[in-house]
Amino acid sequence: MKEISFPSMTARATIGALFFITGIFLVVFGLFTTGVRSAMPASGTLNPGGPALSWVGTAVGGGSLDESTCVEGVNCDTYTLTLSGTPTNWSGLKARIVISDADPSGLSDYDLYVHKGDNTGTLVGESAHGGTPPEVVDLDPSDPTIGTGQFSVHVVYFSSAMAFQYSGSATPVSTSAGSSLPPSAPLDKGPKIGFQNFEAPGTLVQVTDSSQGPTLYTVEYMGHDAGEPSIGVNWNSPNSATGVTNFQSDLQTLFIKFDDSCPTNGQSATWYNSPAPTSQFVDSDPIGFTDRQTGRVFAGELTLLTPTCKVSFTDTDGLDALGNPSYAGWSPSSGPLGSGVDHETIGGGPYHAPAPPHESYANAVYYCSQDLVTAFCLRSDDGGATYGPPVPTYTSQCGGLHGHVKVAPDGTVYLPNNNCGGTGAVVVSEDNGLTWSVRPVQNASTQTRANANLQDPAVGVDNNGKVYFAMSSSTVAGTATGGSNAVVATSTDRGQTWQNIYDVGAVYGLKNITFPAAVAADADRAAVAFYGSTTSGDGSANSFSGIWHLYVANTFDGGLHWTTTDVTPNDPMQRGCIWNHGGADICRNLLDFFDMTVDKQGRVQVGYVDGCTDGACVQAAATANGNAYTARGVIARQSSGRRLIASFDPPHSQNAKSAPGMPSVTVRRVNSVVHLAWSEADTGNANISSYRIMRGTASGAETLLTTASGRQTTYDDVTATDPNVTYYYKVLAVNSVGTSCGNNEIAALFLGDTCTGLIVQKTPPGHPEQQLQGLAPASLAIDSVAVGEPPGTNNLMFKIKVTSLASVPSSSRWRIVWNSYAAQSYDPTAEQFYVGMRTDSNGIPSFEYGTIFTQVVGLVIGVPTETPIGPLPGSSFNADGTITLIVPKSAVGSPATGDLLGAVNGRTFTGDTPDTQNLERSTLLVDHTFVKGQRDNGHPAATYMVVGNVSCGP
Repeated sequence: MKEISFPSMTARATIGALFFITGIFLVVFGLFTTGVRSAMPASGTLNPGGPALSWVGTAVGGGSLDESTCVEGVNCDTYTLTLSGTPTNWSGLKARIVISDADPSGLSDYDLYVHKGDNTGTLVGESAHGGTPPEVVDLDPSDPTIGTGQFSVHVVYFSSAMAFQYSGSATPVSTSAGSSLPPSAPLDKGPKIGFQNFEAPGTLVQVTDSSQGPTLYTVEYMGHDAGEPSIGVNWNSPNSATGVTNFQSDLQTLFIKFDDSCPTNGQSATWYNSPAPTSQFVDSDPIGFTDRQTGRVFAGELTLLTPTCKVSFTDTDGLDALGNPSYAGWSPSSGPLGSGVDHETIGGGPYHAPAPPHESYANAVYYCSQDLVTAFCLRSDDGGATYGPPVPTYTSQCGGLHGHVKVAPDGTVYLPNNNCGGTGAVVVSEDNGLTWSVRPVQNASTQTRANANLQDPAVGVDNNGKVYFAMSSSTVAGTATGGSNAVVATSTDRGQTWQNIYDVGAVYGLKNITFPAAVAADADRAAVAFYGSTTSGDGSANSFSGIWHLYVANTFDGGLHWTTTDVTPNDPMQRGCIWNHGGADICRNLLDFFDMTVDKQGRVQVGYVDGCTDGACVQAAATANGNAYTARGVIARQSSGRRLIASFDPPHSQNAKSAPGMPSVTVRRVNSVVHLAWSEADTGNANISSYRIMRGTASGAETLLTTASGRQTTYDDVTATDPNVTYYYKVLAVNSVGTSCGNNEIAALFLGDTCTGLIVQKTPPGHPEQQLQGLAPASLAIDSVAVGEPPGTNNLMFKIKVTSLASVPSSSRWRIVWNSYAAQSYDPTAEQFYVGMRTDSNGIPSFEYGTIFTQVVGLVIGVPTETPIGPLPGSSFNADGTITLIVPKSAVGSPATGDLLGAVNGRTFTGDTPDTQNLERSTLLVDHTFVKGQRDNGHPAATYMVVGNVSCGP
């Protein structure tokens, strides 16, 4: 699900959004039909085909030994459950009732009793363990003593408080489904797998199509609006010995070549953009696929508001006959593909025997997508030039989101799904996509659980045909409040049965998982990747306060044992929630998935999105509120350890050591101090003995500044005090084998101070963005945006600098906007604050602040609308173009020292009418800085860390 990422555009409506609305309806219905204190809602009907039901407790709390001593509405409550249909309708199914809670202390204890009829009826099931781990009761309607009809789900508050209410769910599951949660994965005893992270460079590229809005020519930072990336490697490319990597996101198709020799030019990775001719404004949901056997790269985009997709492919890494990136390096498919409206995926591989007649292209190519409920797949027999008719893969058997389609060496096709009857599943075709069957991922003791946050799972298939399934499996059936686990499973019979169902995140104490990806290569070798957080609760809720890292788990024995790596240690890739329900939520900056692949020499590569980039966000404390809200493309590339292709394992692979990988370095220059921090994801399986911090005043001219201990990950340079000098830094890791490559240079520019304003976005006159936007009028062309905290006050200060205000236009607006859930204290639908200046029809200026709410209209179009709150006394403007805006911190959520203001951006408008004077649609923009809607796609990120209203003097 791709969000069209500019102020007038937002996400496609999705099945997730529809379920969310339905859930609200059920809650409201429960409130209005309950006369006594019962669960909320008080009742529900469970059908054999689902969907799952959920409710929460409402009793006051306290303690009761059992049903006989509890007082309804005080320390017990009741949910009335109706099982619809007849026992025959439930053949092969049972109704699973789960009670859990989110008490982090683990002290709350609820007990579960289920009666036929009401609470005086026959007791047909109970679960009363110590604590609530959770409590589970399975009802088998085929049992004559149970049957269908009405049941009471009676929950006794054995020892609990209202502050930690229980959550209940009822789900139809297979009678063969186990009830236990997956255990922690047995640990592989070999050396850890190391990674280096390569960010898309801060390079401006000229584009003729942009999701920013209707414009003939503009510029964008390469890979900086990279939500929902796909990644693949062309193994047949003549341009690189390891294969050329491609990274598809938004309307950019990026190609990357890696150089492991630590070249002296500093370019261990080189990137170029060669967008497909079918990637056009205003398409959405980018998808990519690389057939690693043939080297063909596919790029697809859903067409706005229609169930069609435009696809192009290249066999030359996007290069034309002269070796230049251009449309001439691509071939489009014969026409838009008709199928589902959302979440498309492209995959390919060998045909299943007997193979149908096909042209010279070796492999079948599959295109799949969903249409709210039903999903479809189409097959191409000519390498993606044309496709056959759509074939339904499932209808009512599954809901939620399907993942990326994969093809096994024997031609079996797998489409993973998050929710088929309450469990994860693979939807399988063994006849080249003509027919499909749903195969749940579970066994007699353990099952996977559909994630209420609607995340697509992943599947990989090794060269022997073993299937590796990965999903974010809810710890509590039917609800997201209990968090989720990184669950893997394997199958050797095409998903008919499953083994090795484990939690590969437990080793790090992970309580929330999102966006799993999977890849496999040699027999018994596979890897899965996912974002994970150690904070429990609903990771998609606005109130979620955890931080997220990227993790990769590898198996080298077919799923019997796993080794998991934190790929971004002490470097959050997102702070706060990750929204999974469509729409325009500010924590939906990562969109809905990421991807992973393997190169020609067996290295794992993960193409992911970093939502917390650069110094302010990365270096903030774990307790800080706010985020950078970026969507920067990053490739995590394996740099040490065993490979997914055994012939490329290092010598003595079970105890191999190597020099460390390059640390990822961030910098924050505030007042007279340069703050450095680094993240080391590859120790070379030897202790880091020290870090060498290098500094210079010219790029490439760094010398040793100081040496830090191997346990240190931050350094404050208090000697970099010359405001006229840009300081350059590198951080080198040292272990017993050697020293890391030094191609991680970072610059620390002087951008002002927090007393007079620290520049967070800079677009000076002559900048290519302004030139290509048609040279906006001087009064509306933004040069910079700055944030500060005037000493001796409790205010925030914002400055927007335009080229000149010697002449002030009438009916115009100058705005600074930033993301903040604190806006919901004024308007529960708002997620942004703004401050700014406005002129009326006579050119008289006034200053105000307010909130912005983005309403979704017509499935895709979003209309950001301002709601003024009040004036900003003490604000002013100057003829040199500087507008200074003063707002009390208490008026905008009272951000504390260390908190973050994220996605700070400037916008200008003119020609306002009574109908447009509070709208911020992109068609009204005159100029804007690098934030699309609610995502920061600039470089560096426009994030301000609150430091307090302190003096900036020596």
